[in-house]
Amino acid sequence: MVLSGIVIMLFLTLASPPAVFGGEASPSVHWQRPVKTGSYGAVDGIYPESCAVCHRAQYDDWKGALHSKSVGPGLLAQLDPEKDPETALSCYYCHAPLAAQNEMIVDEGGYAANVSFDERLKSSGVGCAACHVREGGVFGPRGPEGNKGSPRAHHASIQSDFFERAEFCAACHQLDQGYELNGKLLVNTFTEWKESEYGKSNVPCQSCHMPGRRHLFRGIHDPEMVKSGIKFEVERADAGGRVGAKLRITNSGVGHYFPTYVTPLVIVKGFLTDSKGKVLKGTLKEKMIGRKVALDLSKELFDTRIPPFRSFEFAYGLRRPAKADRLIFEVWVFPDEFYDRFFENALKRRDPAMKMEELEEALKTTSGSGYLLFKREVSLEEMSSTAKG
Repeated sequence: MVLSGIVIMLFLTLASPPAVFGGEASPSVHWQRPVKTGSYGAVDGIYPESCAVCHRAQYDDWKGALHSKSVGPGLLAQLDPEKDPETALSCYYCHAPLAAQNEMIVDEGGYAANVSFDERLKSSGVGCAACHVREGGVFGPRGPEGNKGSPRAHHASIQSDFFERAEFCAACHQLDQGYELNGKLLVNTFTEWKESEYGKSNVPCQSCHMPGRRHLFRGIHDPEMVKSGIKFEVERADAGGRVGAKLRITNSGVGHYFPTYVTPLVIVKGFLTDSKGKVLKGTLKEKMIGRKVALDLSKELFDTRIPPFRSFEFAYGLRRPAKADRLIFEVWVFPDEFYDRFFENALKRRDPAMKMEELEEALKTTSGSGYLLFKREVSLEEMSSTAKG
């Protein structure tokens, strides 16, 4: 397996989402790909900017979301649609699902140039039409309280209940025929949700990722989103000349594993400082939360992710240094840790199968996505019994 194909394989998808509704009113039918938009407004009519004329709020939300960036430099660095159309189309299945976004099409058992291909549309990634336009029609959820609503002057709207069901998101967030490692799928978010209390109680993905039907699609890259689903508790005790404390991290509101993919990594730190805030040498301890895999996907290094309503405990114990004044707990989130390693490695090797300029641009983005999620300072003088926060 060549390195240049690894990131592509992470989300390789040739499967359809669960066909739970049956008939034509089902996500599986809606998500037949490549998506054919028909003659609706020709290509100009399905540019996100065209939709923004009447749907500005939705457009503004989408523009700041990762859906609008799904065809970014990290993906483009790895693809050569003319030389390897099979790989390109497998990636476009989720990253650019419209037929007009694909340079090549399947033709009589082979591949041929797509005469309807539009570069501008391709660069829009998962835009409005990817979810809402099919064969000349515009689809969307029903109006408030089940009201069918009235057609807009510029198009007729077809209401479908499945837009507000988790199965709709499974089209790209559950790859049942995707790559497996250590007996586990790399993209298994829908099943994680379905097996949790959220799935059993029918609390869909949209309730958190599209609150009030906003097109925000916030996830692990958004600190406030993550904070809303994670609970932190610190138990403190200092006895016998030793510093002892425990940080408990609970997946209290994430509807799937935290984190769900192999790309992020969460690093939990504990260390001591003196009265001036200087870190004391030899006091740093770390643990990691995530599913870390080798760059070539040959093995799973560890899987310490937190299932819904379960906890991860980080125990800190150390003989107290003379200058120790405070114990610090920090939790750092690196949403693109795997991509960082992958891009850095490919650049170092000058992989001839990849585009260096795009790789450098991608690395600039991913290497700056990390953030401090949680920090708690505990005064060693005040340590006693147990405190929670």
